[in-house]
Amino acid sequence: MITLYSMPGSSATAPRIALDEAGAEYSMIQVERDEAGRNTAPDGYDALNPMGTVPTLVDGELVVTEAAACCLYIAEKYPDAALVPATGSDDWATTLRWLTLLTNTAQASFLRWYYPDQYTTDEAGLAPIQEASVAELARVADVLAAQIGDGPFLIGTQFTVVDGFLAMLTGWSGDLGAGSRWSDNPTLEAHYNAVAQRPAAGAALVAEGFPAANVS
Repeated sequence: MITLYSMPGSSATAPRIALDEAGAEYSMIQVERDEAGRNTAPDGYDALNPMGTVPTLVDGELVVTEAAACCLYIAEKYPDAALVPATGSDDWATTLRWLTLLTNTAQASFLRWYYPDQYTTDEAGLAPIQEASVAELARVADVLAAQIGDGPFLIGTQFTVVDGFLAMLTGWSGDLGAGSRWSDNPTLEAHYNAVAQRPAAGAALVAEGFPAANVS
């Protein structure tokens, strides 16, 4: 059985959504940290994931880290759930495109906003890092909204792992404040609601501390 190592509201939310949408049997173990950001539980976690981050997915002897990789693994392991389009299709390539954008660009920008001290040794540079992150996230939001269009999902009417990932990031953006939240964009708000209205995905979002449908 799969074990997912997580922290509430973290990037482990995306693979949790994928697991729940797939109807998979799995267990969750919460990673705990001290005030300095060091992992304190469970014992041996840093050996399991040398980067010390979450999520980590363990399936037998297999260890998968990085949220996007976990999502793709789940989609391939449970093909009946149709969490990615057919391999080799145009929609499959498009799914990889947007998942890569979300993890390489958007998630990285969120991390710079949340943890600017990890990106500079100059205290005076913290605010500029956050300001640049907000500007980049606004550009990404516009690009994503254009892709979704009438949607409701990134690949038209098919829900994929990338939609769970995007809903997670839209939830994160609530910390940015009015005017910068992705849910301020009507298309991204509609996308979040479409994900949150799904029984499995919606329950996972709420369990991770994100809003139920009808965010505003």
